Amino acid sequence: MKTKIEEFASSEVRRVARRMGKLVREARLARRMPQTELAARARTSAQTVMRIEAGSSAASLGAWLSVMEQLSLLKLLADLRDSTSEELLSRHKRRRARLNTPDKDMNF
Repeated sequence: MKTKIEEFASSEVRRVARRMGKLVREARLARRMPQTELAARARTSAQTVMRIEAGSSAASLGAWLSVMEQLSLLKLLADLRDSTSEELLSRHKRRRARLNTPDKDMNF
């Protein structure tokens, strides 16, 4: 029996996927574009576009990105920043890297 990917998604993932799907649908409708046209432009199927608009976390990230690119929404994701990770990385960059010194008994 095939496992449904969406069963593993947290409630937060499902909520965000639904919100993003709604955003995709609204952008497509604002451009008066049928799902079939969006699917052709994004090089995916109309069924995948329907799943994305429904907020399915089972649609691949590549499909999401391609659809969002065709609707000029990709810039929203391109501007994302993770300040916590940036801070952690900057702390590690300040530290001096240690040289790897081989054990004396490993010196042939």
